[in-house]
Amino acid sequence: MNRRQFFSRAGAAALAASRIAAAPAPARIRIRPIEFGTGKMVFCDWWFVEAGYGLAFSERQQLATRDGAVFMPRGVRLRAGRPRLTPAPVIRPDCPTDGVTMGGYCTLLKDGGKYRLWYESYLPGLTKDEEVRICYAESDNGFDWVKPDLGILEYQGSKRNNLIYSRGHGASIFIDPSAKPSERYKMVHLDKVPLQEHNGKQIEAFLFGAVSPDGICWTRLAEPVLKHTSDTQSVAEYDAGTGKYVAYVRGWEPQSNAGYGGRRIVMRTESAEFGNFPAPTPVLSLGPHDPPDADIYTNAYQRWPGASRAYLMTPAIYHRSADTVDLRLASSHDGVRWQFVQEEPFLPNGDAGSGCEGAIYAGRGTVPLGKATWAFPVTYSSRTHNMYFHPTSQEATQGGVWLATLREDGYMALEAESEGEFWTQPATFTGSRLLIHCSGMKGARVKVEISDREGKPMPGFALEECDGLSGEQLWSPMYWRGSSDVSGLRGQLVRVRFQLHRVRLHGFQFA
Repeated sequence: MNRRQFFSRAGAAALAASRIAAAPAPARIRIRPIEFGTGKMVFCDWWFVEAGYGLAFSERQQLATRDGAVFMPRGVRLRAGRPRLTPAPVIRPDCPTDGVTMGGYCTLLKDGGKYRLWYESYLPGLTKDEEVRICYAESDNGFDWVKPDLGILEYQGSKRNNLIYSRGHGASIFIDPSAKPSERYKMVHLDKVPLQEHNGKQIEAFLFGAVSPDGICWTRLAEPVLKHTSDTQSVAEYDAGTGKYVAYVRGWEPQSNAGYGGRRIVMRTESAEFGNFPAPTPVLSLGPHDPPDADIYTNAYQRWPGASRAYLMTPAIYHRSADTVDLRLASSHDGVRWQFVQEEPFLPNGDAGSGCEGAIYAGRGTVPLGKATWAFPVTYSSRTHNMYFHPTSQEATQGGVWLATLREDGYMALEAESEGEFWTQPATFTGSRLLIHCSGMKGARVKVEISDREGKPMPGFALEECDGLSGEQLWSPMYWRGSSDVSGLRGQLVRVRFQLHRVRLHGFQFA
């Protein structure tokens, strides 16, 4: 190498070094902590529970923790609740407009002090699902229902009936807090359109929408809100957190050009406009533990009432070989990533001759029903899935709506059958008291510690200083040496440690 080459290369290296030195340092990735705020935290999955390490990865951590284990949950598991059915239907098919079958696709809401139910009616002579009509009923207590004469649609020469809408198969209804008064209630439902070319696919069943000021008088939107085949009860709602409308519909895997296909799955779509949903994407399907003849027939989506980051489905699972339908439970903390809580049915079929051995469907909606009790609508039938249009020797009128009841927040819980404990991930809160909702066997007990992110107890909030709570508690405050005030820790990054004994923890809240 001559002198000229040496100095040329040295100069280039120096220039490159100066550019590297002058370049800004890469920005550090800042992971935002969980914010409990003042929201109700429930256990739809393990999301905010610290996973921990069985072996400390530093000497400092090993010295600071028992047996070298770092924030490991132990002795706890997620458990689904056990719904109980009312002994008989709370609404029976007892008037002409209820038709030959009260359909399982219904919506139950509590609006102010009144319970409101919208349900399908299969009138005599109906041969296609899209021809069903929607009926309305209301109640002051959830058990005694009235089917009012509304004067909207004519049937058998009279408008003295509770019919409110024609051609509304698979309908679900929600209240839109963002809408103008004339569109406070919204509905999505299916209807057939002539076969047409749409993006290269032959599609015949679209999702339509309707709006109403009162849930009684409806105006159908002229155009479909989603051009997608969804032959089931579709569910939509307004998400105040995102300011968007979200809809859960049926899909197939694989899906044919005609819009139908293989096994049924659940798909999701969202839009800033109620009348303009884009193509949906899959969010829930059956797994390898399920046989190939099983389908997810409905989704029965809803937000966990009053909770932050908790979503539920009680989908009907169709078993093709037996032609029966039962219910499962699925959950999500973001509404996008879903999983089944357990392989077993959430509500199984009844025994032969019970009247509910054929099909079970959960409608849309969970409502409070008395102190510390929730209810959601369920329809049972002795007829199996493909028997609805078959001649039978049974009575012409079928169906009814039962209520499946649970403890408040009882869809899921974190349970310690004996002794157990867990920590939350680092989080902040803005409340003044820590409220606990739990249930359990005799001797059930909960104690709580609040620590810094390294696990060091905050002064006054150590486990030994916690007074604890025993037995059944419905959002009761936790105390440390007689005080429930945690306001001094607001905004600080903390972990919450729960020590459980023979108890189901349904939720907690910094209120």
